[in-house]
Amino acid sequence: MKFFNYFIFFFFFASCDSLNTLSIYDREEKNIDAIEVFEFKNIFTESNTTGIWGKTNSCKEIYFDTTNNYVGKDHLHIKWSKTEDCKWLGFGFKWGNFKSKNLTPIIDKSAIQFRIRSDSGEFFKVPMLFALVDYSEKQCFSKMSYLGFEDGIVDENWRKITIPLSTFKYKEKGVNISNIKELRIQLQNKGNFHIDDMKIVPHKHHYSIDYDLIGKKFNSFPVILGNEKKFWWGVNKKYSDNFSFITRSKFKDSIADSDFENLLPELNVSVSLLVNYDKTNKNKNWNLFGFPFYKWQFTDISKIYSTSALYFKIKAYEAPKIQIFMSSYKGKPRRISKIIQENNIYVIDDQNYEYYIPLKSFINYEKIDWSSMKELRFKILESGEFEIGDFKLIEFRGNPQNPKKWIKS
Repeated sequence: MKFFNYFIFFFFFASCDSLNTLSIYDREEKNIDAIEVFEFKNIFTESNTTGIWGKTNSCKEIYFDTTNNYVGKDHLHIKWSKTEDCKWLGFGFKWGNFKSKNLTPIIDKSAIQFRIRSDSGEFFKVPMLFALVDYSEKQCFSKMSYLGFEDGIVDENWRKITIPLSTFKYKEKGVNISNIKELRIQLQNKGNFHIDDMKIVPHKHHYSIDYDLIGKKFNSFPVILGNEKKFWWGVNKKYSDNFSFITRSKFKDSIADSDFENLLPELNVSVSLLVNYDKTNKNKNWNLFGFPFYKWQFTDISKIYSTSALYFKIKAYEAPKIQIFMSSYKGKPRRISKIIQENNIYVIDDQNYEYYIPLKSFINYEKIDWSSMKELRFKILESGEFEIGDFKLIEFRGNPQNPKKWIKS
């Protein structure tokens, strides 16, 4: 009987030790870095390690350039100009020699990263569309977003571009993300750029693009806009003085609505912008700035858009001419616009103006998906110096084509 008891004790002791070992092993398995073990991180570094297909036709020229490489012995030089003769203008990478690539473990925590430069000029967007293609030839797309541009510009220096894998709309397109064949680039309009050192890197994408998720829904007024500086784009003093945040806003009645934790450290007021734009100078193309409706998440204003107006204030010697764009994540069209007219502007005094732009006055307002709104953009159309701020959506129930009559009636 004693022997039997000792045997039982030894058995359970050994079993516990074995279970502990398995537990430690399982924990180690869970801590494996999916990106570190991903076999196909390199997409393109030079011609002898990564090939491409679709190099030439009547509308494009793609060749391996050996001058001023970022890495390796050569890089891609791409020149193109789309015409009616070119139905599809693009090329593909023989990524991993077309072996199957399972992107599922890394889709939410990695990105395609590469370097790009031009031969001359400065660019704030590049007309390229990126496609992940599975073995059934289904494709999902993404593009270079301003948020992924290093320093917000492409010029003659090698600039880093980041495209999060999670921005590829593979669920919507039915793409098998666990069985990816290749990466393709579709060229649009025209361009002349150099590309090098394309690879998969770790990346945390801060902005939701999940089509099943509504980030924020607004059902009442006012809707405060643009009050978090970190989400703005187009304001970069390193490259242009056309736009700059200012430390002493004139619009102090917005203090209560501001998100103080996300403002410039020296500000105690809502975010406002100083615009100093000269249409004749070398930075004339730097005439756009913008911000999301809500932290780059899907924003649903479908319940209030029909009785909404975009409101903001301007301090200037003369009311500037501005075009406004609103864009959504889904649907067609994805973007609508409005050039501000005289009847959108209410003069407070000789230097202060209030702007009222009913959302129903935008061209094609009835076609855009108001349940998935993305951002607002402001394009400066004429030279001028002014301060702009205090952005919000307010209630509006007047004639969209004659807002001033209702506003001050």
